[in-house]
Amino acid sequence: MPDKLKVGIVGCGAVARERHIPGFRKIKNKATVQAVCDKNENLAHNMAKEYGIPNAYSDISEMLAKEKLDIVDICVPQQIHAPLAIQALERGCHVLIEKPMALKTSECDEMIEASRNYGGKLCIVHNVLFHPPFLKAKELVARGAIGTFTGMRIFISDHRNEMMMRKDYWIHQLPGGLIGETGPHAAYMSLAFLNKVNNVDIYAQNFLEHPWAPFDEFRIELEAENGISSILISYTSNRHICGVDILGTEGSLQLDLNSMLLIHQGQKDSLKPIDLAGYSLSTALQITKGVAANAFKVVTRKAKLGHDVIIDRFVDSILHNHQPPVTAEEGRETTRVVEMIVAKLREKYDQYK
Repeated sequence: MPDKLKVGIVGCGAVARERHIPGFRKIKNKATVQAVCDKNENLAHNMAKEYGIPNAYSDISEMLAKEKLDIVDICVPQQIHAPLAIQALERGCHVLIEKPMALKTSECDEMIEASRNYGGKLCIVHNVLFHPPFLKAKELVARGAIGTFTGMRIFISDHRNEMMMRKDYWIHQLPGGLIGETGPHAAYMSLAFLNKVNNVDIYAQNFLEHPWAPFDEFRIELEAENGISSILISYTSNRHICGVDILGTEGSLQLDLNSMLLIHQGQKDSLKPIDLAGYSLSTALQITKGVAANAFKVVTRKAKLGHDVIIDRFVDSILHNHQPPVTAEEGRETTRVVEMIVAKLREKYDQYK
């Protein structure tokens, strides 16, 4: 295996431009983007020119035939993840795939089988799991810092102009519409703490009343063996929000994934003024410390968010032959849960039948 892995990126949209190419450039001593591919040939050539990437293609078969790639990085809509991943695996490449792994668990199974048959590693980009506050939260829960985990709440708001207001945007054609795009984030965040989701429920409304999107507000409940995840997903606001509350028998964790802050709240024994003051002071100190640490990382260029961490760890898993940061089996479980959510949506609402 070469000292520096060669990467081919399939799909030249925003996520490749804003997340994947910068992620690989941060580890240029270990990997280099050798080629990009998009069915829009001009888009591929423009991206290659902008980032100094040697080659551009409009067909993945041609790219795989002409380039000796170690990694194929798939950044296209999930409807075509499976055939592209299998094709890359058959050519001896390792594969990195944007979330979700696929639309159906059957497609995930086909990819997993191809990975086993051809020996290539599969990794799914569950990027939020690798933001610093989420990594810290998993560590705290694992060592019992909030007692026994009992449940969680997730609040995600996507800016309405980016997806909701774009009438012809491809996400409206997904199973479940908008929920097919953001639902996987909520599912894999929940699965970081829940053991085996066995039941789901969903409530949906349409506040903006656009005919191309039957719903723009969702409330989802995921019931598992060890707790419940309550999820709110909104497309009505003009801002991004991502927050997670993790509840335990001895305390809680509050994650602000916009500000990249984590607040650890222990037991609050009473509502006496002295106890409330101590509670408030602890919160203020944690926020101040977190803001200062984030500012230092930005100034020193040491800030690494989810995509950066996954890309780095996936490359290391290839170089040192260990498990990828997100396995294909974990990707499959996320797809299974999203399928359950979409099935419940179709069962309850005529718009999706």
